[in-house]
Amino acid sequence: MNRRTLSKSELKEKKENFIQNFSTALRQMSEMVCVVLVEPEIQGNIGAVARLLRNAGLYDLRIVNGPDIDDEALARSMGGKDILLSARRFTSFRESVADCTVVAATSSEQTLSDRKFRRLPVTPWDFWNIHPPGKEKIALVFGREADGLRNTEIEVCNAFVHIPGNPEYPVYNLSHAVSIILYEMLKHLPESDPNIPDPATGEEMELINSKIQEIMEKYGYPDYKMQNSLIMIRRILARSAITESEFYKLMGILRFVLAPWSENNEVDS
Repeated sequence: MNRRTLSKSELKEKKENFIQNFSTALRQMSEMVCVVLVEPEIQGNIGAVARLLRNAGLYDLRIVNGPDIDDEALARSMGGKDILLSARRFTSFRESVADCTVVAATSSEQTLSDRKFRRLPVTPWDFWNIHPPGKEKIALVFGREADGLRNTEIEVCNAFVHIPGNPEYPVYNLSHAVSIILYEMLKHLPESDPNIPDPATGEEMELINSKIQEIMEKYGYPDYKMQNSLIMIRRILARSAITESEFYKLMGILRFVLAPWSENNEVDS
């Protein structure tokens, strides 16, 4: 209970430090991850993927046997226009990933048979658990909008990522699939969580619990229900991850409820 609320200037400094640290982590990671589009057909998707790379702090876009960029792709690329215009072009898929240690195929198809080991899937979350961003040179490979990657292309890959979806319609739009996998990548950066609000301490959580118990006793809550109910409340509060600011607000409410039994009838705001 001896902590104080951060001032506006301290919160601003904390936010600026987070932005700086996260930006540094993105720059370091950006050299280790590339996105490879194999024979993309839809200009809007190509442009949208370039925009997504900019969102994720990446710049290495590689296109295998893709069409010439037109106005639609440029319009959809938005802030990623420079990434789109500087995309590296290849005529061979194998050459496009030659410098990568991890080559991850993505597909809406999956198998549960260990005999078909080339298509044993992991989710995007599990993939980034196994291959933390920034540790290895990683190629994220996305196939054609119409029919995905061919078996000969999958054979070049050494990882297989499948995004869970409705079994009746598991196929994601190309740019949507890219966004999901890049989002999971960003979540695995240690600096991705600003964690600006300070959490309530264990002592503060115990104080909330004690005040709740006091209220229950004052209002005649049955003794035989008390212990189990308090355990349930303790667990609910633990899951809620109350911040320090929320703690003070909640304590004000609890003290207001207890005010009729208070000797001085003081209520915290």
